[in-house]
Amino acid sequence: MDLAFELHDLVRTLDRWAERILAPEGLTYNQYVALVILGQHPGITGRTLATSLGVTEAAGSGIVKALLGAGFVDNQAAKGSGNRRELHLTEAGAEKADHCGRLLGTSLDDNARAIGLDPERLALTIRSLHDEVRTVRHPDG
Repeated sequence: MDLAFELHDLVRTLDRWAERILAPEGLTYNQYVALVILGQHPGITGRTLATSLGVTEAAGSGIVKALLGAGFVDNQAAKGSGNRRELHLTEAGAEKADHCGRLLGTSLDDNARAIGLDPERLALTIRSLHDEVRTVRHPDG
């Protein structure tokens, strides 16, 4: 069994599951994560949001446009700021993020408990592994 493959497969499974749950809410998983990020970091730029989501600036711009169009986000950049956006959740955006967070729930924690794992300890182990991979591995070798 290969740890990297198993983790990638788990993430793909979780992403597909989240997409199915969020679709009736009119959101993609990346849009939901964008709402969560904006709730935690009000006023960030579209570029920073795209980086945080791990998507290109073009993809991030599309996510922002969809959220602006839905009334979940507003741009509070000063006039004359050019293309720079200062993004904030609207009340509707905060409510949507909270609602979708409840829909996504804690089922992975429940799954971990069902097989005898402590979700908090598992999360700490995964965080430590992630930190180690980010520190040691470099894409260029």
